Amino acid sequence: MLTGTPPFIDRESKVPLYHQLKQWLIRQIEEGNLDPGSQIPSETTLCSMLGMSRTTVREALNQLVSEGWLYRVRGIGTFVRDSQVEPSMAQKLTSFAEDMQEKHIPYASELLSSEVLSASLSLAARLQISPGAEVIHLERLGSVRGEPLVLADTYLPKELCPNITECDLANQSLYNLLERMYGLVVVKARRTLQPGLANAYEAEKLGIVPGAPIHIMKSISYLSSGRPVEYSKLRFRGDRSRFVFTLQRPKRGKP
Repeated sequence: MLTGTPPFIDRESKVPLYHQLKQWLIRQIEEGNLDPGSQIPSETTLCSMLGMSRTTVREALNQLVSEGWLYRVRGIGTFVRDSQVEPSMAQKLTSFAEDMQEKHIPYASELLSSEVLSASLSLAARLQISPGAEVIHLERLGSVRGEPLVLADTYLPKELCPNITECDLANQSLYNLLERMYGLVVVKARRTLQPGLANAYEAEKLGIVPGAPIHIMKSISYLSSGRPVEYSKLRFRGDRSRFVFTLQRPKRGKP
């Protein structure tokens, strides 16, 4: 339920009224006064409550929808989106960037580092290459709504994509880049998901305390030939993400 009264509005401020309203609604969500899935008052009701014009209220709501705080159901109203992100990566073959784009959730990726390594025995086994072969290592930090959510380490055989570090690796899908630049089409992947606790480095990058719960997803992606093209280890904040599995019982013959 909404709390607070119009005094939060400073009509003498240089900050636009729609932005003041937007920030107030975000505070209501973060403080638990608006629960995930709850319907917010209509534009008309908010105008009456706050003494604001419909244009001001609509602009604030439009921005909150665009930034992923709210969502609209046609003919019914506007609702609070769950603050936890539900990646679909455990159900279908998408990258995290593609997943967020499909859900219309604001997402940004930062390339923390890129380097060429010699494959260790374990990495060589995952990528089916010779130990010591050159591998490109990418470290990226993904943020949702401006908040760090996933820390990703990705390893690619250099012989398959030798100049990939010269491409824009920040805000685009790696799968799309591999397909567009190198003709490498990922057709399947094996992914494992397990719980873990953040070490000091992971905690620093994700904005959590060391020892906080995280989800660890390891993924090996394959070409149609069966050759592995990518190995990734992703660490998701446990307090901001959850994985949902949709299962279907197989058809069985009559007893």
